[in-house]
Amino acid sequence: MKKAFLTIACITLITTCENSQETCIDFTRNDIGQYFENVKKDPVALREFLWQMPKGGDIHHHALGSVFAEDYVNLALDKGLYINPDTYQLYFDETDALSKDDEQAIPINTLIDRDSLAKEHIIDHWSVRNHKENGRDGRHWFFSTFQKFEPAMIGNEPYFLSKLCKAASLENVQYLETMVAVPSIVQRVGRLTEGKEWKPQTSVKDHLDDWFNHFEEKDIDQWAEYNAEVMDHWIRSTNTHGVTLKFQAVGLRIIPDLPITFAHLVLAFKTALITKNLVGVNFVAPEDHTISLSHYKTHMAMFRFLRYKYPEVKLSLHAGELVPDKGDVQANDLTYHIDEAITIAEAQRIGHGVDILSEPRKDELLTIMRKRQIAVELNLESNAVILETTPKTHPLQTYLEADVPLCISSDDAGILRSDLTRQYEMLVEYYPGISYGELKGLVENSIQYSFLDENDRTIELKKLKRLFQEFEKNKRPGVQTPDL
Repeated sequence: MKKAFLTIACITLITTCENSQETCIDFTRNDIGQYFENVKKDPVALREFLWQMPKGGDIHHHALGSVFAEDYVNLALDKGLYINPDTYQLYFDETDALSKDDEQAIPINTLIDRDSLAKEHIIDHWSVRNHKENGRDGRHWFFSTFQKFEPAMIGNEPYFLSKLCKAASLENVQYLETMVAVPSIVQRVGRLTEGKEWKPQTSVKDHLDDWFNHFEEKDIDQWAEYNAEVMDHWIRSTNTHGVTLKFQAVGLRIIPDLPITFAHLVLAFKTALITKNLVGVNFVAPEDHTISLSHYKTHMAMFRFLRYKYPEVKLSLHAGELVPDKGDVQANDLTYHIDEAITIAEAQRIGHGVDILSEPRKDELLTIMRKRQIAVELNLESNAVILETTPKTHPLQTYLEADVPLCISSDDAGILRSDLTRQYEMLVEYYPGISYGELKGLVENSIQYSFLDENDRTIELKKLKRLFQEFEKNKRPGVQTPDL
């Protein structure tokens, strides 16, 4: 990783405090690098420093999973949504619950009125809070939460996007590149596959070309236009609190029907051509799910096909979010996921990238990533919760030594009960020797490797530079020495 070291002249004035046994050191100029070294040793001071520090962008960010459970609960109460009192599955209303064969659902207001602990139980079921204390596996619990609270998000996207932007602004994040989908359109596009069979005996490329033509004949473009209109409406209706907000469209990798998956990806790529508010495409859901694993090579072929159709559309892929003995992973699955995401799908960024140490072509891949400047979106806390990685097992140091560009991101802060600042705290825990210059370089990466167009990226980089100048100018460190 290229190190951008900050050199600032430091003139110190040492005075002995009157009527005190302490020697106080004031800095008439701000030696920010030395100050960072000092606060590393104090978790409270480090948290304060990192909270105030400009953090650029959060570019691996799921809108649905980044809202805190309390906000979902409050909206559900306000809208009178229904909930199952045992599973804590949320529904739009009684009709919605009955359509899903749930006869136990009741108004969430009723549940909370009759049970003083109900809200706390809901929060525990809609996040990973207390999962260890309750004997729950982090991976399973994390991925089980999304569908439980999703009905609160649907139809209320600008409201929650405004909350996400406000939270980002408060911790000095200037850019959010968040993953979203419009469920009603995604479902409708899936129906375009009806009446046509998937024939794997033909070549994958020819078969995808046949399916692509089928979607064209079914006028998938009208749905892409509608998709873009909805996303543009979300942006216009969101109070961004000064944060630049852009979207990534997503496909779902755990759908058993390959034609539906492909339909969703065609929709995503086509939508990205229509609106500047959608800057890239991604793929979500557990990579270690049996369907994700069995269809991985075909999924990568889909992305390759669409990348060649639409080379101007940016692509980031969750790849290598795997460890042995988690999910349905077999030994062979750990040998090629990052490789094919880069060499077949030609992803321009990789999310997670944890299994790099297991890939036989590790050294060659790292060289490719360095030369092509394929950034890795590091999600340290979600890796720790889902994959149980530690500073000793996470490949952070491997990427650093290979000079692969890295970005720090939050993933699903609501489910994790966390924020982007916490991810930078963990970075210091994982890499205690990190300098302020390296830290600042990682922040700059979050804008440099964003999917913003060149003009917007330049604007955001200039803004980030101004924010760092202000931060470094206003930060006045004070250091206390031991008693003399």
